[in-house]
Amino acid sequence: MTDMRGLLDDPHDLKLYVMKTGSVHMSGNIHFNKKSPRFKSMPKDERFNPVLAFLLEHPEKGWTLMDTGLDACFCESSLGNFGPLLGRVVKTKAEKGGDVVSQLATLGVSASDIPYVIMSHLHLDHASGLPKFGRGSAIYVDEAELSAARSPLGTAGGYIKGFLEGLEVRPLVYDGSFGPFRQACDFFSDGSVFVLRAAGHTRGNVAVLLNARKGPILLTFDAAHRKANVEEGIPPKGDYVAALASLKSIMSLLEELPETRVIYGHDPDQLPGLDLLPDFYT
Repeated sequence: MTDMRGLLDDPHDLKLYVMKTGSVHMSGNIHFNKKSPRFKSMPKDERFNPVLAFLLEHPEKGWTLMDTGLDACFCESSLGNFGPLLGRVVKTKAEKGGDVVSQLATLGVSASDIPYVIMSHLHLDHASGLPKFGRGSAIYVDEAELSAARSPLGTAGGYIKGFLEGLEVRPLVYDGSFGPFRQACDFFSDGSVFVLRAAGHTRGNVAVLLNARKGPILLTFDAAHRKANVEEGIPPKGDYVAALASLKSIMSLLEELPETRVIYGHDPDQLPGLDLLPDFYT
């Protein structure tokens, strides 16, 4: 196992902006995997859950967007750009001005100003806003995730292939490991942003660790929808074995680096305590 503290010994002057782009709901307690022996003991939870996207400002590399959240069209229609089938399966709520492009504009940033977009995975609630980033942005996605999204059965897996049309999509290249994560990418090759392969929820789901000045920040995305996934040791919906392994890697990282600040993928209980844009984390 690599020495995580050694990799984090030179923190960077990063700014992380958190954006709530709307909320989604699917029935069935999907935040907990049904194959877990403890699934049936978990209380039923039918709340809507926040859909987050993240804007990172790097002192040398500029802007990086992580996930794109719900598109602005959800303010006009509850189906948005999910289509009539998936739009009825995945319930949404959105407010005018909550989409990523509108929130970027409040900082004087446009979609064309974003050179890097890292996708945690390509499920429709994370990728709905992708079509807005077709000019000047390189989209980075796990290769297995991209294959799953483009497969003939992609729609059944919660993907919309049309979101990727005309985009410059590049595969994430894992160049080492990071603690318990066997595959990791030092995204800027400077020790500031580590993309951690955390498959299970999907074939190519990733988490991101930021080596920020005030301490590490872990964005679990859908490797842990909620803090309860970590506390109860129950992974989210997906391939149970792989998802549990990724969850255990997160738990191991947090045990080794207890000072790490964690932002979970879809946690309605955490949302009130998050510092949302225009505030930021450093």
